[in-house]
Amino acid sequence: MKIFLENLYHSDCYFLPIRDNQQVLVGVELITHFSSEDGTVRIPTSRVIAQLTEEQHWQLFSEQLELLKSCQHFFIQHKLFAWLNLTPQVATLLLERDNYAGELLKYPFIELLINENYPHLNEGKDNR
Repeated sequence: MKIFLENLYHSDCYFLPIRDNQQVLVGVELITHFSSEDGTVRIPTSRVIAQLTEEQHWQLFSEQLELLKSCQHFFIQHKLFAWLNLTPQVATLLLERDNYAGELLKYPFIELLINENYPHLNEGKDNR
């Protein structure tokens, strides 16, 4: 994915290994970084995410999902999970459109993550 802020940036995806307390690999978290086209400047992901449109959020999520789909046999064969960060914009689209959530259910190794900055998370059960 390419994003233009004050410069043109492209996304790079990485797999961050997640291990249990005995150092056994249980899965990977898909991490996305944004770099300038020539690779000399890296911009904080949180800064890019905050400036994306709803369509761009969905485009990034779709690209990440396609990457995981291309590796699905590896995850299934090794019984590993893949964790994918969920933005509020993508969560809304997944909840509003049945076919989007249904598509995710086809890949049982994919789990969605939210971070501590997710809106209204601190409200807990009082969040309506």
